[in-house]
Amino acid sequence: MMTRIKNALSVLLGINEVKKKKQKDFSFIDNPFSEQQLEILNSISIEFLFSEFGENRVNGGGSDLNGSQRLDPTLSSLKKYFPNAKYTVYSDFDINIPDVDLIKVNSPVMYPEHSRYGYRTADYFKFQSLINSKADFKCILDSDMRVVSSDIVSLIYMTIKFGFCVPYNDRQLLRQDMILSKDTQTINDESLGLGHSYNQSPMTLWKDDSRGVEFYQTCSEIMKKDPSRASLVMWKAAWKTGLYPYILPKQWCVCDGNEGIGEEVILHVGHKKVKDFYN
Repeated sequence: MMTRIKNALSVLLGINEVKKKKQKDFSFIDNPFSEQQLEILNSISIEFLFSEFGENRVNGGGSDLNGSQRLDPTLSSLKKYFPNAKYTVYSDFDINIPDVDLIKVNSPVMYPEHSRYGYRTADYFKFQSLINSKADFKCILDSDMRVVSSDIVSLIYMTIKFGFCVPYNDRQLLRQDMILSKDTQTINDESLGLGHSYNQSPMTLWKDDSRGVEFYQTCSEIMKKDPSRASLVMWKAAWKTGLYPYILPKQWCVCDGNEGIGEEVILHVGHKKVKDFYN
């Protein structure tokens, strides 16, 4: 304590200058896939999915992405590592991107007058797209993310092992997520909101893993009939079924406040601070 006081006084008196925090040097792992990894990639079907609703691109994280095509930077950064994968987007308007299949749909979610209706619809079709896909490995992502590491291949192995994966939510506690977020509800179950909250990009499912299918189907049904923030919908599904996904660490969805943590795999560059830090 006395040392900190002395340092502060020396700065005030002009004896020492304030040391600026240096931005952490970082580099991303970008190794060629091994023969074993290539063997897996060539032996299974892979599909990456998107859920985009509303012709005007809205990014709540603060980054300006309007200069990019609708699915970038996620699409182009995925194709670097998975050029032969299938790419599909669910949408309510025409999205014409080479080598991307479009599935036009109408939203079945209740309360279309609600200000969060678009977000709710997008999350509904995130869950549905995983169930509907016929691929062995299926993964849904938001379009404002950038894959920066060849370690992305490990997501396939973890999905094979655990059946279905979802990303860590930086707020961790569901109760805190509901306090700090939009489109929330009161938590009425016996957990009192003390369970772990989930994020929604990336989410994965392996083939027809019965637990994952039941979990995502329950998420869809809840979102359709009792829509709210997706993290709460996912918690309700877990509480109802007793099934829950493997939670991916921060490195799989590096958000505002986690810049420079190391071992980054996917950056959420829709968050302006993340985009600026890694630029």
